[in-house]
Amino acid sequence: MRIIHFSDLHVWRPGLETGDLWYPKRMLGYVNLALRRKFKYPPGLGRAVVDEIARSDADAVVFTGDMTTASLLGEFEDAADLFSPLLEKWEDRFVVLPGNHDRYTPYTISRKFYECLFADRGPVTRTDVGGHWSIVSFDASRPYMVRSNGMISLALAAHLAQILREVADAGRTCVLAGHFPYDHPRGCREGLQHRLLGARRLIEVINEFKPPVYLHGHKHVRWVFQSPKTPDTVCINSGSAGLKSEDPLKRAGFVTIDLDDKGALQGVLACSARRDEEKFETVALC
Repeated sequence: MRIIHFSDLHVWRPGLETGDLWYPKRMLGYVNLALRRKFKYPPGLGRAVVDEIARSDADAVVFTGDMTTASLLGEFEDAADLFSPLLEKWEDRFVVLPGNHDRYTPYTISRKFYECLFADRGPVTRTDVGGHWSIVSFDASRPYMVRSNGMISLALAAHLAQILREVADAGRTCVLAGHFPYDHPRGCREGLQHRLLGARRLIEVINEFKPPVYLHGHKHVRWVFQSPKTPDTVCINSGSAGLKSEDPLKRAGFVTIDLDDKGALQGVLACSARRDEEKFETVALC
């Protein structure tokens, strides 16, 4: 089983959303875009990464959230256009879930900007791939006035456990995907305003069903991490697909994950844009 995993593209487009113009997160987002984010996320870089993915081979492609910067309708439209060759090539084996930047304010959620362009299949989605694989993804993103947290509610944890039980009863092997990490490698910590709230509930579900890998983004650095909190599951962060950086582990790109027929992780390759941003280089993460 080969999976291409990417995340945190952060497509941006200048514009105003008047329906929530005075919402604190909206105002902070405009300031951040003007002073910082538009320089760190050049539009052509993200497109180059998606084009490179489209030229690659895999059984499935998983995008783990933050396709937009501020949940503007124009950003979702640009992301849908960007993703169109991946959808054409992989069809329902291209799995997309929203991140906190795609659930920016209550207004954008009520207007269903995400759902208008991407399939709304509920908070937990199961995608069967091949003979015995299932990709289960979940949406823990919520709007907050100033913070960027996710939330594993009791209802979401119960729903996720139900779907994972169905997958297990069908004799299928599960690949789990979400936007937020529930643990971090040593020396890489998340601030209180970015953490996954209710993470212990997710950890309990993972330890019950033991998916071989958990794919996520949110933190803009690539890693392959065996968390002591979930000793049977490897956490894989693809990093950001659109970030301009001098750090090879943060530079725009994606990862390719190989699993054997029993679900054991065989290897993870990181494909990242070189400093000239026109070519890509591949290195083994494990």
